[in-house]
Amino acid sequence: MTVRELAMKIGLDPDALATAIAEFNAAVQEGAFNPAIKDGKHTSGISPRKSNWAQPLDTPPYDAFAVTCGITYTFGGLKNSVEGQVLDRIGAPVEGLYAAGELVGGLFYHNYPGGSGLMAGSVFGRLAGRSATAHGRSPWDRTRHLGTARA
Repeated sequence: MTVRELAMKIGLDPDALATAIAEFNAAVQEGAFNPAIKDGKHTSGISPRKSNWAQPLDTPPYDAFAVTCGITYTFGGLKNSVEGQVLDRIGAPVEGLYAAGELVGGLFYHNYPGGSGLMAGSVFGRLAGRSATAHGRSPWDRTRHLGTARA
């Protein structure tokens, strides 16, 4: 399938898609492609600029895939106590507010290992859930629960 055929199939202007691909291909800089490292094979003169692994789109057949975006992971978020209670700006617990999962901050800074978001959500979710449950009980029940809680 050609670029123009693909454009018609997915409801795009064939001239616009062909022009965009031609501009991209012209922007790809010379250099050795190496998918194992950040190879510096980039584009120049287009926005957004591709910084690595730029390859011309010049070999049919062409395919299109529906995509959507989303936030996979954040590197900021709420500061929590070890019990999962949200802390305010001065480090004091916010009464009755607990958090777990992707909105908890302070776990990672430069990158994160795959699956760690699920694990953090599971571990801190359990801690926050137990703490929130204990918070909702009477003072007598809360003391008894916290004194006998096991991880």
